[in-house]
Amino acid sequence: MKRIHRAKRVVALVLSAALLLGASACAKTDTQNRSAAPAAVSKSTDPLAKYSQPVVINTGRQTATNPRFPKGDTYENNAYTRFLKQKLNITIKDAFEANGADYDRQVSLAMAGNSLPDMMLVDNHSDLQEMVDNDQIMDLTDVYNQYASDKIKEYYNSYKDVYQGGAFGKCTFDGKIMAMPDVGGDAGSNVAWIRQDWLDRLKIKVDPDGDGCITPDELKNVAKQFLAKDPGKTGKPVGIPVQPTPTDGSNDGGSFTLTGIANAYGAFPKHWVKDADGKVEYGSIQNETKEFLAAMAGWFKEGILDPQTGTRTWNDCQSLLVNGQTGIAFGQWHMPDWCFNLVKEKDPNAEFRCYAIADKNGKVNYMHVAPNEKYLVVRKEYQHPEAVIRVLNLFYDALNGKDAPTVMPNINEAMKMDNATKPVNMEILDSELNLNSYQQISAAVKDPSKLKDIDMSEDKMIVGEINEYNKDPKSASVEDWSHYTSRLFGLGLYYKLTEKNLFDWRMPGFTGTTDSMESMWTNLDKQENEATIKIITGAVPPSYFDTFVKNWKSQGGDQITSEIESQNAGN
Repeated sequence: MKRIHRAKRVVALVLSAALLLGASACAKTDTQNRSAAPAAVSKSTDPLAKYSQPVVINTGRQTATNPRFPKGDTYENNAYTRFLKQKLNITIKDAFEANGADYDRQVSLAMAGNSLPDMMLVDNHSDLQEMVDNDQIMDLTDVYNQYASDKIKEYYNSYKDVYQGGAFGKCTFDGKIMAMPDVGGDAGSNVAWIRQDWLDRLKIKVDPDGDGCITPDELKNVAKQFLAKDPGKTGKPVGIPVQPTPTDGSNDGGSFTLTGIANAYGAFPKHWVKDADGKVEYGSIQNETKEFLAAMAGWFKEGILDPQTGTRTWNDCQSLLVNGQTGIAFGQWHMPDWCFNLVKEKDPNAEFRCYAIADKNGKVNYMHVAPNEKYLVVRKEYQHPEAVIRVLNLFYDALNGKDAPTVMPNINEAMKMDNATKPVNMEILDSELNLNSYQQISAAVKDPSKLKDIDMSEDKMIVGEINEYNKDPKSASVEDWSHYTSRLFGLGLYYKLTEKNLFDWRMPGFTGTTDSMESMWTNLDKQENEATIKIITGAVPPSYFDTFVKNWKSQGGDQITSEIESQNAGN
């Protein structure tokens, strides 16, 4: 039986939206989706074959807060859409344009009214499941196999040992590929970024063997010296800043979290993992997490962690760095690009280097990337599903490759716009993209003749910025500095750990959703976050962890775990 519960849930939304938007908007979507006659096109399976007659793809457009359009450009008419028309004779028409929660509401309306645009991104697996159950979207198996370029297939195939079920595991139903998934490569471990200029000023030696790893105790010693000697000369130094949610379940562990330290204890909070017997268990309730939280409670008591842990906002944490009150922050390899750049603007002497936190065996524990919850679907009766695949071929193969400037001469100008200005705002990247980027960037910096070997257009631009920085570091722009630091040291650390075989890779035990999660997870997650903060800040003793686990299991955790086991058994 087809499920229709979403339609029941949003019928009031549909009615109210109809009153607000008016019949004309509804008619526009319906006309765009269904009135166009099929174009006379070639049967060629060439991944980039140009249509002899115009082909229109109506889409649900995820917009950006700041698309950075040149004057006069729009989402339907910009450098990318004009190039698509020129290259493939494909025109993009927006059935609706929205951002964030407004976009999700538009998706719900389209599903409930059975008025899907020709292609559309959905941001959660439950919507994908529902469209499959209601027979609203197309089986893309044959279209993908026939029309996807070799490079696109290579990218997707690179996830066969990274995701459970590979790249298509979560969007394959009864053996049919029902959506094209958004995929991004492993980001590397959550690392400690430390003010290197402060280390040098205080003559503190970190990582003497140069393997890129330090222990929790070594990090603690650095934090103690920063607190005691106040290298920022503020008179009010603080410990390591922590955002209100101290651990993060994303691939990169989040910023201003303690994820990197948790992993060093063998703990993977907010991830589903497999225990020694192969059974799935929630990492936040394992003994390793209890040990980690007890250790952090000790750090908090000593002042190693910010005394306002639990009450600082993310912006507050960033301000502590900018103001020179702290010189340690956990985060991703790319933090110099959007966080430390503000520190550099205020203090030109600021320098950051990153270090991975190793466990007692000298290994860096790391969870493989989880699949992104973003899927590109195609309306069931759309006449040209192969056109959607060709759009992906053009933007995520031809324009991602080393020949992109030849294919699209004005690509550097186009890249100044937000990604949302592309016909599809998604990513299709190799699972080892970041490792490959570091290799190619570092090689081209050392040997300019290697520039031609770089795959990504953005990486070519970054090589130029790094070269500008190296000419005169003292007068270089902050942007050149940030890309120099994030690529050569952020990605460089990820590459070094890989080459030295210092990663202890873990495979997620589960990355999907279950029926009970929809109604129970918000409460369970709230309980976890509250218990974590209370234990770390000493509001409750570490033994309270056992009470939290008992409550978590009885209030839905056990039921969800059972559903996960059933799903895994059915895979």
